[in-house]
Amino acid sequence: MRISWLSADEILAARQALTNDGASWSDHFSPGFTAPALPDNLGILDWEGVTEHVARAERVSEVVRQEGLEAARARFGRSGVAIEEATLAAAAHQEESLELAEVIDVLRCPIDPYVFYAPFLELLVELGRGELDRTIRAYEEFVELYARGLARAPHGAARIGAVRDGLADFYVSAGKLDQAMSLFETRHEEDQNDVAVALSASRAFLAAGNISHAVRWLGVGSARATALGREDLAKRLKQKQEVVRRRLS
Repeated sequence: MRISWLSADEILAARQALTNDGASWSDHFSPGFTAPALPDNLGILDWEGVTEHVARAERVSEVVRQEGLEAARARFGRSGVAIEEATLAAAAHQEESLELAEVIDVLRCPIDPYVFYAPFLELLVELGRGELDRTIRAYEEFVELYARGLARAPHGAARIGAVRDGLADFYVSAGKLDQAMSLFETRHEEDQNDVAVALSASRAFLAAGNISHAVRWLGVGSARATALGREDLAKRLKQKQEVVRRRLS
């Protein structure tokens, strides 16, 4: 289960620097984090943030391996640190003991730009089917936190947009069609240079059996494709629109 945006090379470099001369993960906390020296041959930006992210994940994983999940939960549970709680949740998922509350705890932590949140949003939806209002509220709160947390981050706008698109999809599956339409329309206006939002909306409504909304969004997508000079795509979307429209008759 992937929980970090960092590449394998970045993680390896951080691990090697953190454990240089036999240091343990915990040696870098007293209690605040102190980053190891940046090796001369590396050009990793935000070295302190990268190494803290890795060190926190590794020390949680070490306790899970050596003492078990419950010991790790006792030490790091509800720490309020996203990568620590994400590491715990991933371990619980591996042991098939993950609960909805643990997923929500991950999503309520201050945003860590290096945490890969997609699997936790998927788990939120999966585990929260029986508590729909709670799940929707948790998703909405996370989207707001994420938007604030990544507002100035590199590629932040694209990542925020993807998370908001996910919320719109979830609104559809949850039967919140007015909220879904409103958010899809907002996202479509924001993303002027692509057809992706319209395609996502049409797929979501079609999967939910809402044919009329799916037809509408295929039309919106075709119009956007035409405006962007993507005539082949516009033609395919019009053809798809006609095929789907026939289901209404």
